[in-house]
Parts: sequence; C-alpha cells; structure tokens
Amino acid sequence: MRRKFAVAAFIACSACSSTDGFQPDDAEIAKLERKLAASHCVGNLDLWQRAYVRKQAISENETGMFDRRMIEFTLQKVDGEAVSGRKSMKRYEDWAIAGGCQEPDCLFGGYVIPTDELILECEAPPAP
Repeated sequence: MRRKFAVAAFIACSACSSTDGFQPDDAEIAKLERKLAASHCVGNLDLWQRAYVRKQAISENETGMFDRRMIEFTLQKVDGEAVSGRKSMKRYEDWAIAGGCQEPDCLFGGYVIPTDELILECEAPPAP
C-alpha cells in the first residue's frame, strides 16, 4: 500500500513548477547514500544514476515550497543512456526519470531526515 502511495506522490509532482530550495545539501545526501549503499536493492552506487530532491509540500498554502525533513530520490541503473553518479539538476522537474523505466532498473523512494529512515521497497532479492 505504501508503494502505491509513493508512486502516486511522484506522479502528482511531475507537473509541479520550478522553484528554488528543492535540492538537499551534500551532508544530507551523504547520509542517504550510506543508507542506499547498505540496501540489498541498491548496493554499489557506482552502478546507478541518482537524482535527489526535497519533497514538495502538498498543501495549497505551501505551493512552491519544499519540506526540509524529507528527500525523494530516483535511481536508474547505468546503461548506454544513464551514466553513473548524481544527476545534475537546474529545475525541480529534472529529477524524474523519463517514463517507462521500471524495477529493477529504476527505483524510487524517500528518506526521512529526522528519523534517518530510508523508504525503499523493491522486489530484488538480497545479494548473495
């Protein structure tokens, strides 16, 4: 159920307008990347293109604002088109992966900063 909610949240934000304040800082990303590297779904970060943004506020009175407590991310396995490393973004909309990419080649999730909680559900079996 949580997965369906997360996917709906990602889709809902796909038409959001570009504003400042959407990028997490390097220290927050470093904490998140340690969690991702430890996940059996992700592992070696060199095998993924990674994009990170702050979660966009969803209430009407906070339009164009971002929640500093949560980071959303997209990961795409490196292939002929996706290159390893963090995806550089100038606009909020740049973080989404172009349509059609599905697990296990693409993963989506979130990171709750105050509780140091990684939200990532995947079907990939644990690495041997």
